[in-house]
Amino acid sequence: MLNKLGVVVGAVVGGLVGYLLSAGNSAAALLIALVGFSAAYIIQQIRRSRAEKLGIVLYDEMHVSIAEKSSLQAFRASVLAISVLIILTVWPTFFNFTIVPPEISEKLYPGLALSLGILGVAYWASYAYYVKSKKVIEG
Repeated sequence: MLNKLGVVVGAVVGGLVGYLLSAGNSAAALLIALVGFSAAYIIQQIRRSRAEKLGIVLYDEMHVSIAEKSSLQAFRASVLAISVLIILTVWPTFFNFTIVPPEISEKLYPGLALSLGILGVAYWASYAYYVKSKKVIEG
């Protein structure tokens, strides 16, 4: 039940934040995002406390190993997708061959650069954290 509730909260918050940002209301989007993060955190804490009472282990070595492998694959796929988008938007500037109209591609530059930067920093920060914490499982 709590797993489904977390998915519903994430979907509703994502939709609302996207709508509010496209409407130009960034303050309300930030407020909705904070409320959504708080709700997700509370749901996670309730799940953990219920699991502790029942003696259920939520995360074991297999879960950590799968999470590591899936995060690496997600990183690779995201970098590939962002790289393709950057090539499509930068292409008209250098080769005078328009795939995306220049007025649209110029609006995408800051977002693409920011998303690539955030993705890289998040990946390397979590990688450094797990290497130093010795929680990495080989295999």
